[in-house]
Amino acid sequence: MVKRYDVSGVRSPGGRYSLVAEVEAASQLYFLAGQTGVDESGRTGDGITEQAEICYGRVKRILEECGLELDNLVRLTVYLTDPDDIEAWRDVEVKALGRMVPPAHTLLVVARLARPEFLIEVEAVAAG
Repeated sequence: MVKRYDVSGVRSPGGRYSLVAEVEAASQLYFLAGQTGVDESGRTGDGITEQAEICYGRVKRILEECGLELDNLVRLTVYLTDPDDIEAWRDVEVKALGRMVPPAHTLLVVARLARPEFLIEVEAVAAG
C-alpha cells in the first residue's frame, strides 16, 4: 500500500526517514490534524519526552480508529519549539515507530505553537 524509497544520488540530510513515499492510486488518504502533547484528561505533558510520547500515542490511536496502523503513515510533519529538543524527539519517535521504515518527514523548529506550553506538534498523512 505504501512503498518508501531512498534515492541513490540524493544525499539524505541525516536522521531516520524516507525521501519518498508512494501510495497506490486506489488508496484512501487520511489527513491527521496536528497532535500536541496534551493527554486525554487535558493535561499537557511535562517536557519534550512526555509531550512527544503523547503526540505519537494520539497519532497511533487515531490511525487505529480509522482501521489503520503506523505502517500506513505516508508523511509526518513535526514542529518543535526548541532545537535542543531534536535528540529527545528522535529517541521517542524511534520507540514509537519501532523498526518500520519511517515515512517521509519534515522537521521544523518554530518560535511558538498555539499555546506557549506546547513543545511539539505532529501532523500526519496516512493511506489505507
